[in-house]
Amino acid sequence: MSKFSPTIHPWNQDVWQNLTMEPERTNHALLFNGNSGLGKRDLALALAHFVLTDTHSQSESLFAAASHPDLHVIMPEIEVQAGLLGSYANRYLEVHSGKPKRAITIEQVRRLSAALTTHPHISSHRVILILFAETMNRNASNALLKSLEEPPANTLFVVVTDEVSKLVSTIRSRCSLVNFYPPEASAAKAWLAHQRVIPDAEIDTYLAMANNHPLAALDLFSGDYLTALKAVFSEVNSLWMRRAEVTAVAKSWQQLGSLPALEILQKLTTDLLRTKLTDQPATVFFPVQMSWISSSSAKLDKQRLLDLVDELNNAKRLLATTVDELLVLETVAHKFYRLPA
Repeated sequence: MSKFSPTIHPWNQDVWQNLTMEPERTNHALLFNGNSGLGKRDLALALAHFVLTDTHSQSESLFAAASHPDLHVIMPEIEVQAGLLGSYANRYLEVHSGKPKRAITIEQVRRLSAALTTHPHISSHRVILILFAETMNRNASNALLKSLEEPPANTLFVVVTDEVSKLVSTIRSRCSLVNFYPPEASAAKAWLAHQRVIPDAEIDTYLAMANNHPLAALDLFSGDYLTALKAVFSEVNSLWMRRAEVTAVAKSWQQLGSLPALEILQKLTTDLLRTKLTDQPATVFFPVQMSWISSSSAKLDKQRLLDLVDELNNAKRLLATTVDELLVLETVAHKFYRLPA
């Protein structure tokens, strides 16, 4: 019989204990909030396993085979990957042509609502995982809200988000907030060293780029982040030196991946602003590049950097809509082009 092994990261042990010590006192809807790279989705899946596999002999094998009828998972199509969560999420994906959708759609939520009209099939409860919940638009949020306001019996909702401020207030108010926090820097470094994935000499660099979030650091390393970082830095410098065209740079960022490119640009802008405000900022994302960042920030205007922060936040928001990606990136590239002017 195949078995599922829950993953509870050491920095999340307190959260796990609080949720499982007295499960009967758990609210019908939980809101997992914290930055990316802290293991929120791993813990949500572990909690689903805890709730669903304690009363029925078939539950364990069905859960591990992504066939448990009482676990429902919704996430944006673009986030679906191989693995257990992705297999469960495939039940609710829309069949369509074109690029994978970046947002949870109202159609996914409607399909979920229809599935909740019956009782749990083999377990005493059922669990609904809403992952990357910040990507829901207002229509999808309102559709989910109906289920949260009048929850079916014996149903646990776990809403997981990296950006709680992007959730509509009515959904936030219906859920019990569960905050996730990064470990101490020394603990994060020790855990990564124990994983034996990132070379010891590079752990500090990757932890800085991941804002001290261990799982995010692993993702950056496995995704060849330094190569992407060097490309984006080089293109920004080329824009400032007037050696590159805005459209060409935007196309390069799109090829790299619009969202990863924007996240690098956000971190770069944050470091430029921090260095502008103080010669030796306490924390930076890119310590290895600080010589270039420091010399560059001295030539830049503080207000333009602040405006750029807003522009990048807006660009990330637009990527979740139907707006043309290249147009969004061209606007950002133009802002960088004009930054030293």
